[in-house]
Amino acid sequence: MALFAALIPRWRGPDDDDQALAARALAATWRWALVPALLLPLAHLLRAYGQVRAFLEPGEPLQWEVAHPILFATAWGKGWLAQLAASLVALPAVLLAPRRPAVGVALVGTAALLVAGTSPLTGHALEHPWGAGLGVGLHTLHLLGGGIWLGTLAAMFVAGIRQVRGGEDHAALARLVAVFSPLALTGAGMAIGAGSLLGYAYVGSLPKLLASQYGAALVTKVVVLFGVMGFGAWNWQRLLPSLGTPDATAALRRSAGLELGVALLLVAVTAVLVALPAPAL
Repeated sequence: MALFAALIPRWRGPDDDDQALAARALAATWRWALVPALLLPLAHLLRAYGQVRAFLEPGEPLQWEVAHPILFATAWGKGWLAQLAASLVALPAVLLAPRRPAVGVALVGTAALLVAGTSPLTGHALEHPWGAGLGVGLHTLHLLGGGIWLGTLAAMFVAGIRQVRGGEDHAALARLVAVFSPLALTGAGMAIGAGSLLGYAYVGSLPKLLASQYGAALVTKVVVLFGVMGFGAWNWQRLLPSLGTPDATAALRRSAGLELGVALLLVAVTAVLVALPAPAL
């Protein structure tokens, strides 16, 4: 959301007023940004509950005396605390952003970097075969690349494409997509490059890829990834040159919606992947 908001001045026209697509998109951006800002801390709290419950016998009551050492003394707990703290930074930043856009973009962007940098602290990254530092760094780049690509696409869809009403909005949307396309290519390159290195390190060999659940999930992720890339390539090669008309806007809305639907499947496969033991660990 922060990156999409930062793009808006680059495609806002010199004659745009407060009713123009760019202005409406900026307001919608901060409304939609509240959703992940609220859900992320809740998700971390639910993860903590699940982690503590995993240490208990079925039916055993949850007590603070049991939860405290898990959350504050273990490596997982320390990573979780860092993730929770990063997620809590985002909410006040998003609330401030509509009042002070420049400061808000900087703060929300900083919060996003903190979330990406702390997310690997409770997963495979700390046991990476090439060292924890490199593991955390590659995971962070992978997350940032995915956020730049698919996260900004999601923001563009809900706060930009869906705000088009007609008139000059179609031309403004064409400018927006032209600005977003190089950014999407950069983010996709980061995500795929870092992800390829991670997959190689965690699998190690072709037999392990073919004989493990992790390998099967990884292959599934790659297949779904090609589906997302296919929609992106179609939008870039076929739809971008024709944008500026109502028919092209409608086609982009359908194609971008399908691309995001496949991207959600990609996120679901990734959630399964990170929960599986990696063959090389």
